[in-house]
Amino acid sequence: MNKLFCVSVGLMALSACSQEVSQAVTPTQVKPQSVVQAEPAGIDASSLTSTESYKLAKDVEKAEGKMDKGLLSGQLQVSLKTGFTVSLIISNNQSFAVPIQYRSGMTADLHLLDPQGNKIWAWSDTMMFTQALRDVVIPAGKVIPVRFTLPKDVLAQIKGKGYSLVGVYVGHATESSQQAMSDTRLSLDSYLN
Repeated sequence: MNKLFCVSVGLMALSACSQEVSQAVTPTQVKPQSVVQAEPAGIDASSLTSTESYKLAKDVEKAEGKMDKGLLSGQLQVSLKTGFTVSLIISNNQSFAVPIQYRSGMTADLHLLDPQGNKIWAWSDTMMFTQALRDVVIPAGKVIPVRFTLPKDVLAQIKGKGYSLVGVYVGHATESSQQAMSDTRLSLDSYLN
Protein backbone atom coordinates (compact mmCIF):
# COMPACT_ATOMS: atom_id res chain seq x y z
CA MET A 1 0.00 0.00 0.00
CA ASN A 2 2.86 2.34 0.78
CA LYS A 3 4.27 1.92 -2.77
CA LEU A 4 0.91 2.70 -4.32
CA PHE A 5 0.66 5.89 -2.27
CA CYS A 6 4.15 7.05 -3.40
CA VAL A 7 3.35 6.36 -7.06
CA SER A 8 0.06 8.30 -6.76
CA VAL A 9 1.77 11.31 -5.19
CA GLY A 10 4.49 11.21 -7.87
CA LEU A 11 1.95 11.15 -10.69
CA MET A 12 0.07 14.09 -9.20
CA ALA A 13 3.28 16.06 -8.91
CA LEU A 14 4.18 15.32 -12.52
CA SER A 15 0.76 16.29 -13.82
CA ALA A 16 0.89 19.56 -11.86
CA CYS A 17 4.32 20.42 -13.32
CA SER A 18 3.31 19.68 -16.87
CA GLN A 19 0.30 22.01 -16.94
CA GLU A 20 0.87 25.30 -18.72
CA VAL A 21 -0.12 28.63 -17.34
CA SER A 22 -1.08 30.90 -20.17
CA GLN A 23 -2.39 34.38 -20.43
CA ALA A 24 -4.53 35.55 -23.26
CA VAL A 25 -2.93 38.32 -25.26
CA THR A 26 -5.22 40.65 -27.07
CA PRO A 27 -4.09 42.64 -30.08
CA THR A 28 -4.27 45.86 -28.10
CA GLN A 29 -1.58 44.58 -25.69
CA VAL A 30 1.02 43.98 -28.42
CA LYS A 31 3.30 46.97 -28.99
CA PRO A 32 4.79 47.38 -32.46
CA GLN A 33 8.57 47.16 -32.47
CA SER A 34 10.95 48.81 -34.87
CA VAL A 35 12.31 46.65 -37.64
CA VAL A 36 16.01 45.90 -37.27
CA GLN A 37 18.06 45.27 -40.44
CA ALA A 38 20.19 42.16 -40.07
CA GLU A 39 23.88 42.61 -40.87
CA PRO A 40 26.19 39.86 -42.07
CA ALA A 41 27.86 38.27 -39.10
CA GLY A 42 31.63 38.34 -38.98
CA ILE A 43 33.16 34.96 -38.23
CA ASP A 44 35.58 34.80 -35.35
CA ALA A 45 38.06 32.18 -36.55
CA SER A 46 39.34 31.58 -33.02
CA SER A 47 35.96 30.17 -32.01
CA LEU A 48 35.88 27.62 -34.83
CA THR A 49 36.96 24.03 -34.46
CA SER A 50 39.69 22.78 -36.80
CA THR A 51 37.03 21.02 -38.87
CA GLU A 52 34.92 24.17 -39.23
CA SER A 53 38.01 26.26 -39.98
CA TYR A 54 39.12 23.78 -42.63
CA LYS A 55 35.71 23.70 -44.35
CA LEU A 56 35.41 27.50 -44.31
CA ALA A 57 38.89 27.98 -45.80
CA LYS A 58 38.24 25.35 -48.51
CA ASP A 59 34.97 27.09 -49.45
CA VAL A 60 36.81 30.41 -49.79
CA GLU A 61 39.53 28.80 -51.92
CA LYS A 62 36.96 27.17 -54.20
CA ALA A 63 35.17 30.50 -54.64
CA GLU A 64 38.43 32.26 -55.46
CA GLY A 65 39.68 29.47 -57.76
CA LYS A 66 42.89 28.84 -55.77
CA MET A 67 42.79 25.05 -55.68
CA ASP A 68 46.10 23.29 -56.39
CA LYS A 69 47.23 19.66 -56.75
CA GLY A 70 47.40 18.85 -53.06
CA LEU A 71 46.54 20.29 -49.69
CA LEU A 72 50.11 19.75 -48.49
CA SER A 73 53.35 20.37 -50.36
CA GLY A 74 56.41 18.17 -50.39
CA GLN A 75 60.11 18.48 -51.12
CA LEU A 76 62.90 15.91 -51.18
CA GLN A 77 66.27 16.86 -49.69
CA VAL A 78 69.46 14.77 -49.79
CA SER A 79 72.18 14.72 -47.13
CA LEU A 80 75.46 12.88 -47.71
CA LYS A 81 76.89 13.50 -44.20
CA THR A 82 76.05 10.07 -42.79
CA GLY A 83 75.36 7.78 -45.72
CA PHE A 84 72.78 8.67 -48.33
CA THR A 85 69.92 10.16 -46.30
CA VAL A 86 66.82 11.53 -48.00
CA SER A 87 64.23 13.66 -46.21
CA LEU A 88 60.71 14.17 -47.45
CA ILE A 89 59.70 17.57 -46.09
CA ILE A 90 55.89 17.73 -45.78
CA SER A 91 54.57 21.28 -45.33
CA ASN A 92 51.13 22.66 -44.65
CA ASN A 93 51.30 26.03 -46.41
CA GLN A 94 47.54 26.51 -46.09
CA SER A 95 45.98 29.11 -43.81
CA PHE A 96 44.06 26.34 -42.03
CA ALA A 97 44.73 23.03 -40.32
CA VAL A 98 44.42 19.91 -42.48
CA PRO A 99 42.85 16.73 -41.00
CA ILE A 100 44.71 13.64 -42.23
CA GLN A 101 44.20 9.91 -41.78
CA TYR A 102 46.97 7.32 -42.07
CA ARG A 103 45.81 3.76 -42.65
CA SER A 104 48.91 2.15 -41.17
CA GLY A 105 52.02 3.06 -39.21
CA MET A 106 53.64 4.37 -42.40
CA THR A 107 53.63 8.13 -43.03
CA ALA A 108 55.46 8.14 -46.38
CA ASP A 109 57.45 5.94 -48.71
CA LEU A 110 60.48 6.47 -50.95
CA HIS A 111 60.81 4.86 -54.39
CA LEU A 112 63.87 4.62 -56.61
CA LEU A 113 63.04 4.77 -60.33
CA ASP A 114 65.26 3.76 -63.25
CA PRO A 115 65.63 6.03 -66.34
CA GLN A 116 62.50 4.44 -67.89
CA GLY A 117 60.41 5.29 -64.80
CA ASN A 118 60.20 1.72 -63.46
CA LYS A 119 60.35 1.27 -59.69
CA ILE A 120 63.45 -0.74 -58.82
CA TRP A 121 63.39 -0.24 -55.04
CA ALA A 122 61.00 1.00 -52.36
CA TRP A 123 61.89 1.79 -48.77
CA SER A 124 58.72 0.02 -47.60
CA ASP A 125 59.69 -3.28 -49.29
CA THR A 126 61.75 -4.34 -46.28
CA MET A 127 59.55 -2.76 -43.59
CA MET A 128 56.54 -3.89 -41.61
CA PHE A 129 53.90 -1.45 -40.40
CA THR A 130 51.11 -1.65 -37.85
CA GLN A 131 47.67 -1.89 -39.41
CA ALA A 132 45.93 0.83 -37.45
CA LEU A 133 44.11 4.01 -38.39
CA ARG A 134 45.76 7.22 -37.19
CA ASP A 135 43.88 10.50 -37.38
CA VAL A 136 45.92 13.69 -37.01
CA VAL A 137 45.44 17.36 -37.73
CA ILE A 138 48.40 19.14 -39.32
CA PRO A 139 48.31 22.79 -38.20
CA ALA A 140 48.79 25.66 -40.63
CA GLY A 141 52.50 26.33 -41.18
CA LYS A 142 53.59 22.95 -39.76
CA VAL A 143 56.55 21.14 -41.35
CA ILE A 144 56.97 17.37 -40.91
CA PRO A 145 60.21 15.70 -42.01
CA VAL A 146 60.26 11.98 -42.83
CA ARG A 147 63.77 10.53 -43.20
CA PHE A 148 64.93 7.56 -45.28
CA THR A 149 68.36 6.00 -45.81
CA LEU A 150 69.28 4.36 -49.09
CA PRO A 151 71.31 1.18 -48.47
CA LYS A 152 74.69 0.78 -50.17
CA ASP A 153 73.52 -2.22 -52.21
CA VAL A 154 70.68 -0.11 -53.65
CA LEU A 155 73.05 2.74 -54.49
CA ALA A 156 75.30 0.23 -56.28
CA GLN A 157 72.43 -0.51 -58.72
CA ILE A 158 72.51 3.08 -59.99
CA LYS A 159 74.65 3.12 -63.13
CA GLY A 160 74.50 6.22 -65.32
CA LYS A 161 72.09 9.14 -65.49
CA GLY A 162 68.32 9.33 -65.39
CA TYR A 163 67.61 7.73 -62.00
CA SER A 164 65.25 9.53 -59.67
CA LEU A 165 63.66 9.31 -56.24
CA VAL A 166 59.95 9.74 -55.61
CA GLY A 167 58.56 10.65 -52.20
CA VAL A 168 55.09 9.16 -51.77
CA TYR A 169 52.95 10.61 -48.97
CA VAL A 170 50.38 8.04 -47.77
CA GLY A 171 48.13 10.32 -45.69
CA HIS A 172 44.56 10.87 -46.86
CA ALA A 173 42.63 14.11 -46.40
CA THR A 174 39.55 13.21 -44.37
CA GLU A 175 37.46 16.29 -45.05
CA SER A 176 38.24 16.94 -48.68
CA SER A 177 38.02 15.08 -51.96
CA GLN A 178 41.29 16.78 -52.87
CA GLN A 179 44.53 14.80 -52.72
CA ALA A 180 46.48 15.32 -49.50
CA MET A 181 49.83 15.67 -51.31
CA SER A 182 51.10 14.81 -54.76
CA ASP A 183 54.23 12.70 -55.23
CA THR A 184 57.54 14.56 -55.04
CA ARG A 185 60.31 13.74 -57.51
CA LEU A 186 64.08 14.39 -57.36
CA SER A 187 66.72 13.54 -59.98
CA LEU A 188 69.82 11.77 -58.66
CA ASP A 189 72.06 12.95 -61.52
CA SER A 190 73.69 15.74 -59.53
CA TYR A 191 74.27 13.51 -56.47
CA LEU A 192 75.68 10.31 -57.94
CA ASN A 193 77.24 11.10 -61.32
